Amino acid sequence: MTNHEIKKPTIFISHAASDGEFAEAVKQEIDKVFANGINIFSTSSPGAIPAGTDWLSDIENRLNTAQAVIAIVTPVSIERPWLWFEVGATWLNGRKGDCKIYPLCAPEIELSELPEPLSRLQALSLGKATDLKLLFETLIKQFGFGNISSFRASNISKRIPKYKNVKVKDVDLRDRTFYSGKYTGYSDEELVEIIDTELFYSHDNTPTELKTMTWNTPGREDEIRLGKLLHFRQVDKNLELPPGTAKRLLVSVAERYNLAPYYQTENVVRFQEVEKSRKEAGDKTA
Repeated sequence: MTNHEIKKPTIFISHAASDGEFAEAVKQEIDKVFANGINIFSTSSPGAIPAGTDWLSDIENRLNTAQAVIAIVTPVSIERPWLWFEVGATWLNGRKGDCKIYPLCAPEIELSELPEPLSRLQALSLGKATDLKLLFETLIKQFGFGNISSFRASNISKRIPKYKNVKVKDVDLRDRTFYSGKYTGYSDEELVEIIDTELFYSHDNTPTELKTMTWNTPGREDEIRLGKLLHFRQVDKNLELPPGTAKRLLVSVAERYNLAPYYQTENVVRFQEVEKSRKEAGDKTA
C-alpha cells in the first residue's frame, strides 16, 4: 500500500539559551497559524534533542533539512558564536533557494546596525506588529498554506520580556564571543586577582583606583569608590578579559575594598562604600 503521508516542512529557530521565551512565543504563533502543520525545531523546546544524541550532528542535520531558519537576534545572541554557526551553516542553502533565513530582532536591536551577513537579509523586529505580520505572510507564501486571519502580533509581543529583565544564562556569558586572549584558560580565582590588581589596586598601593585624574577635587566619575559608572563590557575590553568576566566577578572583587553596588543593571554598575550604603538605607527607613 502506498504511503501518501505529506512530509511537513521544517522551521529551525536559532536562539541563545537566554532567549528561550522569545523562541517559544514565535513557535506558539507558528503552530496556531499553520495548524501544527510545520515541524519546528528550537533547542529550548522540551525533548528537542533526545538524550544520548550527538547534539552537534543533530543540529547540523536539522539545519540541512530546514526550509526556513528564524534567527532570534538579541543583545546576547548577536555576540554568540552559535548564532553565526547556525546562520552560516544555512547560508549556502539560502543562496541556492533551498532555505530562507529570517533575522527576527528584539526591539532593543537597531536593524540598521546589524553586522554582515545579517545586514544583507531583510531583518524584522519583534517590536513591530507590521514586521511580525510580514514574517508570517512570507512564511505562508513560502509554504503555500496557513491562515493569516488567525495571526495576532499581540500573542507574541505580550509573551516576550523587555530585554533589561532577561537573565543572561551562564552558557551565554561563556560563549558570547570567541576568545583567544592572554587569559585563555584562567580560572575565576585567577581572573579575580587580575581585576583586583589592574582595576582596583594601583602600583603605588593606593586602593580603589586612585590613579586619579588631574582635578583638585575628584568627582563621582573619577573614582570607583565615589560611584564611577563601570561598563562590564568596557572593563572586559580594557583589561583584555574573556567576555562576561567583569559581569560575573567585579562585584566580588569590590567587596574586598568595602564597596557594594548601589546601582546595577545587566550592563553597568556603580559602587559606594558599604558604611555609606548602610547609613543611606537607615535614613530611608527612619
